[in-house]
Amino acid sequence: PRAAQPPPLSLPDKLDDPPAEFVCPISHQVMSDPVVGPAGISYEREALRQWLSVRKIDPTTQASLDMGDVYANFSLRGLIARWAAGQSGGGVIFGGGGASGGGGASGGGGASG
Repeated sequence: PRAAQPPPLSLPDKLDDPPAEFVCPISHQVMSDPVVGPAGISYEREALRQWLSVRKIDPTTQASLDMGDVYANFSLRGLIARWAAGQSGGGVIFGGGGASGGGGASGGGGASG
């Protein structure tokens, strides 16, 4: 069974020069609710859900994919939250009652394009 999914991070409207790994390859926005697929590529959950409602393939690898194949990327979520807090002077809101930190950028994003 999967762990309960916290709500997306509440990120500031303006974030300057985000690391490429923090940007969803579909939406081209900083991810607030990153998920990682079997290929190790992370996407914004809602952007991927919308993509898969039309196409049943991974946007980057073109392999077959559905939402049951992806998992929350808590490590990336924690890294994005810490980075955004530094950008905004600490204004990031962690959904669900606390930060879910993380050690490394497992499953970083793909190239935009």
